Amino acid sequence: MKDFFSTEIPLTGLWDFGCSPTEKIPVCDTVAAVPVCADALTGYFGRECYAAFRRQVKIGGAVRLRVTGGLHIRVFWDGRQVGESHLAYTREEYDFDAGNDTEHTLLIVTDNFKDDSPSSVFRPYYDFYGYNGIYDTVTIERLEPGMIDRIQVTPLAGKPGSVRIALHAVSPAPAEVRISFDGKKAEKHPWRETFTLAVPDWKYWSVESPHLHTVEVNGRKATFGIRFLDWRGRRLLLNGKPLKLVGVNRHEAHPEFGAATPESLIWNDLLAIKRQGFNFIRGSHYPQKEMMLDIADRIGLLVWEEALGWGNREESLVDELFGARQEEQCRKMVRKSFNHPSVIIWGFLNECQSDLESARPLVWHLRDVLHRLDDSRPVSFATYKNQLDKCIGDMDVIAINTYPDWYDDNRTPADFSAIGRRLQALADIFPEKPLIISEIGCAALCGDHSGFRWSEEYQSEYASTAVREILQRDDYTGVSLWQYCDTRTACTTRSILGTPRTFNNKGIVNEYRLPKLAWKALRDVLKK
Repeated sequence: MKDFFSTEIPLTGLWDFGCSPTEKIPVCDTVAAVPVCADALTGYFGRECYAAFRRQVKIGGAVRLRVTGGLHIRVFWDGRQVGESHLAYTREEYDFDAGNDTEHTLLIVTDNFKDDSPSSVFRPYYDFYGYNGIYDTVTIERLEPGMIDRIQVTPLAGKPGSVRIALHAVSPAPAEVRISFDGKKAEKHPWRETFTLAVPDWKYWSVESPHLHTVEVNGRKATFGIRFLDWRGRRLLLNGKPLKLVGVNRHEAHPEFGAATPESLIWNDLLAIKRQGFNFIRGSHYPQKEMMLDIADRIGLLVWEEALGWGNREESLVDELFGARQEEQCRKMVRKSFNHPSVIIWGFLNECQSDLESARPLVWHLRDVLHRLDDSRPVSFATYKNQLDKCIGDMDVIAINTYPDWYDDNRTPADFSAIGRRLQALADIFPEKPLIISEIGCAALCGDHSGFRWSEEYQSEYASTAVREILQRDDYTGVSLWQYCDTRTACTTRSILGTPRTFNNKGIVNEYRLPKLAWKALRDVLKK
């Protein structure tokens, strides 16, 4: 669960809105309900443009504004720029002086122009659509001197039931703090930045019993779970028990909402995934919304949390600004998601050109950054380079994207025996660490019942075979099918023949969450 901000104001509802393909600050001549993606709206669908969102806010003094969106963001307060970001899908925090305690004009300008320079975090060739807008609730809060503005809770593996609490306060720090767990009586302590304390009546967080605790420090609350991860040999352990991860990749996307998915949709998605018998979601390919992680915490779903990257080439991997932006993404991702017990793996740079020696410096640097920020979770990235990969062997978890009998030479009718052979070959290549198939799957068009490629029957047998193979193999820690739902992708001459309707059609449900045959077949496999 996210931290509870007692003074945080959600800025939802109708905002003044304008959109222009040329004007970098469009005129706001209509209204839109925020959060919203401009290019998912009637009249603006699919356009590359600048989008402006404006409203009045009554507040003053030192404040912190939180906003998530992209692909690029500029924030103005009474006409003065107070923030800017080129980190798509990353939650940004902007601290500034709001002035007198009166009404002020907040203007947020986003765009979805694809920057194709090596330093760009979102390139035009990425295999998912980059939406333009504000993806999540915008919030603002007043920063009072001495207030606790951040709490980070780390369960201590050597002392079950004890936690390390790291505090950050608005300067100057308070002289003392009052700390309580789960609403019990608070205890006073002189100010320190870190405390080691025992949680009374503590319980483990697990998939089967996702028990959550709260800590309150001077009125600021944070929710956390007590659970311990260990990775040794082939096994990934949760609370000392081996995990078998079986799940799906999931994009935060919907035709009507773009990336500004409402809370009810996120809840329905995750509840359906959990009830289906899955226990794992790979959040592809960017940091997940707070609400998504809140729900995963509550219902007991395990999450791979990933910084944005897709197929990045050597020109980016050696680019100094790109590397700096990747590190910044990772730092902000960990800061946002640290307290979520559902997050069990940190990831980055999906399918980068990691078969090159030149990829090693950045990949190793990001691994080390994540280890320094959080040594309680394993680090990985997904590769399809297999034995040619120069970097994956240095990760805590080996994660492979593979599509046998789909992108390979294909037989009709297929017997899907290539799936088992590929899994065996990969297990032979990587024998020492937890091994996950981070992507595997094939596409199906709803209503195609020919039995050939692109049919629901073909996908159903493919997905069922892949999951059965992983479940019966001790040399695999898990699998995440590509993907949960069909999602919009880039429409280019190069890619359109593989993405009918301009969608990646490998979802086991379609973009409106209507199940394909694979959905029912997988339920039967998982319930056995």
